[in-house]
Amino acid sequence: MTDELSDLPLFSGPHIPRVRFENALARLDVRAAVADTPAQWREAVTAMAMALGTGGPARADLEGLRRAWRPGWPLVIERTWQRLVGLRLDAHKIPRSLDGEPAAAFLLRGGDVARAELSLRRHLAHQPHDARAWELFADFEPVRGAARCAFHGGPVLEAAVAALLDAIAEDELPTPPGPWLLAYGWFAHKLDLDDIARAVSAEGEIAAVPLPVIGDAKAFAWYLLDAGGRPLGHQSVGVIEARARLQRISPAAFRRYLARVERKGL
Repeated sequence: MTDELSDLPLFSGPHIPRVRFENALARLDVRAAVADTPAQWREAVTAMAMALGTGGPARADLEGLRRAWRPGWPLVIERTWQRLVGLRLDAHKIPRSLDGEPAAAFLLRGGDVARAELSLRRHLAHQPHDARAWELFADFEPVRGAARCAFHGGPVLEAAVAALLDAIAEDELPTPPGPWLLAYGWFAHKLDLDDIARAVSAEGEIAAVPLPVIGDAKAFAWYLLDAGGRPLGHQSVGVIEARARLQRISPAAFRRYLARVERKGL
């Protein structure tokens, strides 16, 4: 029930149909909501109820839900539709996506935050390179989500990693700064080597030792693992050589690496 209805009589008055309507949608009883739906939206809500069927959201007709959607319908209906689509996509061991959006995106827009987080964790366990999913995950773990999002080619979420971006700019590293966020997160004790290992592995770039090209942030991340005694697979150039290559990629970032190591944070 919306706040504007909270001070009205509970059992009588012209607001009662609206109360019934919103309560029915809140519990996803779309069939019950149809009778009290405003006339201009009744056809659309009826179509949504038909797509939902009797098997619950997990068995809803996804294409039917898509056809039921209408631009400009009230927020309370939109949030219900988002939840239904999200629950339908999430009703699998590996959550599905729709139009590039993982199930969790729909659940978040529908207000089901707890379910969205669980869905994201399952999604990322199977699709660890999905930048859009990491962008959403930044709502729950800002630095890790933002760093992984940018590392995999997504947008740089500045609010979540402002201090890291300041350090990257101070070192005058090549733009865009996104791929450097993993290393700088580690320098700042915000991420650990496991985070870096999972990110580099997800990129599928471990078939060969990368060349230490100046400004290559992903190669820098690869050699951070080697220098930390955590080479990917069976490939290793050794700690000393890895440090030499880190310095060749970026002397400025290498200085931060040495400061991190000297604080015995490996």
